[in-house]
Amino acid sequence: MDYLINFIILVLIYFLFFYKKWNKKPKKTLIINTLMYTYIVMVLFVTLMPLPIPFLNGTNNLFLETVNLIPFRDLRLNYYGAVREIFLNIIMMIPFGFLYPIIRKVGILKTVTVVFLFSLTIESTQLLSAFWGGLASRSFDVTDLITNTFGGLVGYLFFSTLKPIIFKILNEQ
Repeated sequence: MDYLINFIILVLIYFLFFYKKWNKKPKKTLIINTLMYTYIVMVLFVTLMPLPIPFLNGTNNLFLETVNLIPFRDLRLNYYGAVREIFLNIIMMIPFGFLYPIIRKVGILKTVTVVFLFSLTIESTQLLSAFWGGLASRSFDVTDLITNTFGGLVGYLFFSTLKPIIFKILNEQ
């Protein structure tokens, strides 16, 4: 039920704020922006949903114990699933690194910085969620920041390789 409520809120946000604005622009702009919005919603569903209602379940005073500030600790300690998680984090951010420079027409530094900030926001929200008594499986992990940012860089490199073709398609009437 919590997922359904979160989904309805995100759909309402799309139609009340973004669709009206983007629909006034060329259809290709509407499509690429909607694609980015849908992608971000999917990332939020994988990483944050359902969002807990702050302080409803009380607070978790041990939430800082879930923080990992040692890069690639899980990999070095041979934790089960560490390699899989690294690859999934990289893959998860490739679309962001690919789509963001198309929408904003920015370079590599700005794209990678925004990917890092997006990832930092997710990780910080996971930490707050743990504090608010949300899902115990969510935690702040510096490895996620590194691998997400790298994924955004890979996405940007795909974009830069295909840039002439992308802008040719987008600029055709």
